[in-house]
Order: sequence, then C-alpha cells, then structure tokens
Amino acid sequence: MSEIQKILSPTRSTPEVILDPKGIIKITGRLIPDNPINFFNQLDEWISEYFFNPADITCLEICLEYINSEGTKHLLDTIHKIIHIHLKNNKKKLIINWYYKDDDDDMLEKGTFFSSALGVYISLIRIV
Repeated sequence: MSEIQKILSPTRSTPEVILDPKGIIKITGRLIPDNPINFFNQLDEWISEYFFNPADITCLEICLEYINSEGTKHLLDTIHKIIHIHLKNNKKKLIINWYYKDDDDDMLEKGTFFSSALGVYISLIRIV
C-alpha cells in the first residue's frame, strides 16, 4: 500500500475525501453524486488496498451537510464493506464518527439510521 495520503477534491455534488494510510478516512461536504459508481469506485479501490495492512486504529469521520438517497445507498455499501473487511482484522480497532450541525435534525437522523442499518455503534457528534 502506498504510504501517501490521497485526497479527492470536493465538487458541487461530491464531498472532499481524505484517505490517510495512518488510519483516517474523512468524508466532508455534500454527497449528491451525479455518477455515484465512479465516485465510490475510487473510494472502494483505496479502502481495499488500505485494509491489506490497516493501521491499528482506523477512524472513519463523516461530516456531511447533505446526502441524497443514491449517496446514502452507496455510502452504506462502502461502510458495510469497511466493517466486513475490518472484522477480518479483529485485532484492529474501528471508530466511526458521524458529525452533524446543532440544528440539522436530518443529518442526526441519517447517522442514527446508518448505525441501526449497519448494526454498529456510530458516535453521533454534534457540531455547535
């Protein structure tokens, strides 16, 4: 695996993604992709490569201001893949943080939905 951090620059419809081999996967912005398959294929490729030799602690940081239904579906699939691959590396730790703005009940509900749908604990962190 490359030890180089990869950054996917944000667009009008996709978030900034920071993929750091030191154990950070950070997704920030709006997730309303015109072509979700192209966007998530890049992410999935890096994740597959990363989990050949993951850090002792992997932290998935999600801070979205908006996500549409197509983005939700693909992000759920991607996080499910991370969880599934991570379970094979059971001596490693996975932390998932979901950030939402103080007045954004929709994103709070999405974070709760993701936790329930994936059957994992997700820290819901309010940004004031």
